[in-house]
Amino acid sequence: MTNPVPDKDVHISLEDQQKINKFARHNQKMEELKDELKARQNEIQTLTDATGDVEEFSITADEGEKIPFQIGEVFVMEAPDAVLELIEAKKAEVEGSVKDIEAKMEGVKGVMTDLKTHLYAKFGDAINLEAED
Repeated sequence: MTNPVPDKDVHISLEDQQKINKFARHNQKMEELKDELKARQNEIQTLTDATGDVEEFSITADEGEKIPFQIGEVFVMEAPDAVLELIEAKKAEVEGSVKDIEAKMEGVKGVMTDLKTHLYAKFGDAINLEAED
């Protein structure tokens, strides 16, 4: 004799389906924000490395020697001190965007937590809302 397997079919109302869809959209948004955050953090690291390279160049270079600095698609010859200022300004701009991204992530995370709580309370083990990393 075989043991009957309990029926796992759960009725999903339109409201519940909308919450599941909203969770999925927010989860996708969170993944996009994570990717954007990682790109901005890499950009900050690149700018930090560039600062070190420019400082090294300014120590070893002759007086009045200039460094090519990229603005858009064009390289402009600038003095090392001017390049350092430009790099620091760009770095401050990117750090500001990192803070904006982190704030957006917190908002999305809060909505997802509320939806998770509601959906797990209603469906229990019948639903999986955890990320598969």
